[in-house]
Amino acid sequence: MGMKSKTEEQSKLVKFNMFFRRYMTVWVFAAIFFGFAFGYYTKLNLSFLVLPLVFVMIYVMIIPTRFSLFVKVFQSPKELLLGLLNILVIAPIIAFATSYLLRRPQPRGGLYFGWCRTAGGMNAAWTGLLGGNVPLAIVLQALTLILSVVQVPYTLQLLVGTYVEIPVSLLMKSLSVLVFLPLTAGFLTRQAIVKMAGERKIDEIRPLFPVLSGMAALGVVFVAASLQASRIISNPSIISSAIVVAAIYYTMLFFTGTAISRAAKLNYENSIPVIYGGATKNLSIAIAPAIAAFPHSSVVLAVIACFMVQMPMASLFFRIVPKILKKENVSLIA
Repeated sequence: MGMKSKTEEQSKLVKFNMFFRRYMTVWVFAAIFFGFAFGYYTKLNLSFLVLPLVFVMIYVMIIPTRFSLFVKVFQSPKELLLGLLNILVIAPIIAFATSYLLRRPQPRGGLYFGWCRTAGGMNAAWTGLLGGNVPLAIVLQALTLILSVVQVPYTLQLLVGTYVEIPVSLLMKSLSVLVFLPLTAGFLTRQAIVKMAGERKIDEIRPLFPVLSGMAALGVVFVAASLQASRIISNPSIISSAIVVAAIYYTMLFFTGTAISRAAKLNYENSIPVIYGGATKNLSIAIAPAIAAFPHSSVVLAVIACFMVQMPMASLFFRIVPKILKKENVSLIA
């Protein structure tokens, strides 16, 4: 009787997982709409929720992951090097080419601020939802964050003509939230579950982890939309033109990342973090230096446009990328 009950519970989790994934695009647009409405009508500042949500987003994907899989990432440097190349070199080149579709120089500079960033925490969430290699996604986040101290300032100097230093304190804060704290908490939680209930318990609740990560990601989108609602309403023309160009840019990133993965003959699991690593930027560390360097300008508005476009594009390609990679069974549990 107990075994039957456990099987039924696991079946419900699997069904819930599949339902959540199937309508992911709907959830994303709903989060943007309700976040926008909430921010515009209430004027409440929910920025304090961003870091906890980002932490949860990554933490829950660490729990079902064996430590040996992280070690394995460094034993196969091909995928790691390809991911770094896509994020740090190819994405900025595409940004430079695409930005000239936007004629105004200030919004164009803002797009650079958003686009020439490292892989964000969203990479782990999307990788988990799509059944990809989560350890590879986490390692790419950590390495690109560290390299961003040199890469981002000089890339912006080359493309925008302005050297914008990345504060070490901001880097350490990002590394803590995106890597060190969720890794430590996730492994400790995993160890506690295995000690109390065994490895089988993790397998039983495995379908729940990507859903919880996805819900935290939707929370981040809701908060981001609510925080920028007033600015968007006040500057519709600049925002709308920047959104169109940003949509073109993200489309190119997804197709380019997919083409690179196929050309390099990466398997499905390793292709996902390489593609989504290049196409989901750490926009949370883009807005602060943009405001510091160009206060009260349309540079900041263009970064906001990136916020509004990145998650919807990621949700749209949630179905497209697996089909291109010939992975039809997206509904399988990660």
